[in-house]
Amino acid sequence: MDYNVCIAGAAGDGVRGGSVILGRVFSSLGYDVFVYQEYQSLIRGGHNAGVVRASEKRVHSHRFEYDAFICMRDYVFEIHKKRIKGFVLHDSAFECDHPDTYSVPMTDMVKERKLSPIFRNAVALGAMCYLSGISIEILKDVFKREYGKKAEPDLVLADDGYRYAEEQYDPVREIGKIGDRRPVMAGNDLIAGGLVQGGLECYYAYPMTPSSSILHLLARQKLAITVHPESEISAIMMAIGSAYAGKRSAVGTSGGGFALMAESVSLAGMAEVPVVIVEAQRSGPSTGMATYTAQQDLYFVLYPAHGEFPLIVASPLTVEDAFYLSGELLNLAWKFQTPAILLTDKHLSESYETVSIEPDRVHKEEPEIVAMSDGIFKRYEVTESGVSPMAVPPAIVKANSNEHDEYGITTDDAEIAERMYSKRMRKETGIRKTIEKLEPYRIEGDGDTTLITWGSTYGAVVEAGIESGFKVVGIRYLRPLILPELEGDVISIECNYSGLLANLIEKETGKEVKRILRWDGRPFTPDELKRKMEEIQ
Repeated sequence: MDYNVCIAGAAGDGVRGGSVILGRVFSSLGYDVFVYQEYQSLIRGGHNAGVVRASEKRVHSHRFEYDAFICMRDYVFEIHKKRIKGFVLHDSAFECDHPDTYSVPMTDMVKERKLSPIFRNAVALGAMCYLSGISIEILKDVFKREYGKKAEPDLVLADDGYRYAEEQYDPVREIGKIGDRRPVMAGNDLIAGGLVQGGLECYYAYPMTPSSSILHLLARQKLAITVHPESEISAIMMAIGSAYAGKRSAVGTSGGGFALMAESVSLAGMAEVPVVIVEAQRSGPSTGMATYTAQQDLYFVLYPAHGEFPLIVASPLTVEDAFYLSGELLNLAWKFQTPAILLTDKHLSESYETVSIEPDRVHKEEPEIVAMSDGIFKRYEVTESGVSPMAVPPAIVKANSNEHDEYGITTDDAEIAERMYSKRMRKETGIRKTIEKLEPYRIEGDGDTTLITWGSTYGAVVEAGIESGFKVVGIRYLRPLILPELEGDVISIECNYSGLLANLIEKETGKEVKRILRWDGRPFTPDELKRKMEEIQ
């Protein structure tokens, strides 16, 4: 069973919430679920859509064509009609020109109950459950878990929608229970969880789509000290200050906010302060399409600031992977006393998946903190590894943005400057050796041709690639970039115009890399990729 359902309407119609609820209904039946969210930067009106895929196999992406389409506004039907291969469920307030339609008076039912129009989504979900052969009790249980005591209007209207459909129509199909319920979570949920599991104590962010929900979740659940300062510059400087004081700290932003942080990232590199930055990409340049996905910031985060300094950059491949990589990156930042960047994107940050997390795989690795009672600490002591002993206040510790000696005292002495610069850069050797022992890349399948990708694009690539007989390589660590041996033809699949990873691979290996690229703000689906791969072969 592989069922792909789209719900679409305007902002304010409950499309985003409704798609997550529907995903959790399918998960309650034991299916693997992926929920894709697409929305405009509007509070009301416009076009929002959520695509919910439920499958008996493991999935990390939605499909292009819909087995069912829930239409909340007449005009969104025109946007999606070419993708509808199954039935349409719509509000009786309008008609849809489609051969297989089911009309339910959603607006009238909500008015009769004297409730807000947003509750039409509950009517739609009730009717959808009946047409899909799913018990209304499953939906009601999800509403109760999601909204608690506030769920009463949803329960009543879901029941209204189910009963109306039951009286008017026969079910379209019977979707039975195949297993136990598993959690359905978004990428940002698990980024937050992984950071906390890795010992996060302080989180600073000026809200910016698509990273904002990390701040909201940490604050709401009181999982860390959270601060919403006046700007992105303030956020990173507060994180650096907290890390200097011995508190594990992180910031979250997108490309535009990260641009403002560039000088502070260089400060963290010179002062050897461990700080994690979550950079969730969206379509650019500039404001671009603020609520749509992209993989366009790779070069920016690999070389984000002036001067040379050690830096770690990693990108999760799936929602589940976001949990493990976030905690891992926080530990690496503190182990090597350097900034680290988790590079994700809107598609992974805001999409939902069924997950099976093993929390014990991530734990806080304690660096050695030297205790001092008197004297000035030799914070930047020259060592063979480049990693110096670390102390935090109340020890007397001088951190410096200027070139400095081992005590942190500003210097422009040529011999000292050469020695200190070399000390910092020697960390790159240790970073590379450590990451080689982790999972710098992931390989699936086997074949003469290799599909290589990074970030959220991995979900569609691994499904399409394995089914088509290709080897698939997903790159997790981008700095240092560690590659497997690449034999035969190599095709890089990315959501950017130039093939940014492909360019790096060509430079690193001298091997020609073909490209399948997309830069319209939408992610690939496996269906689209199969067609593209047939064209390029």
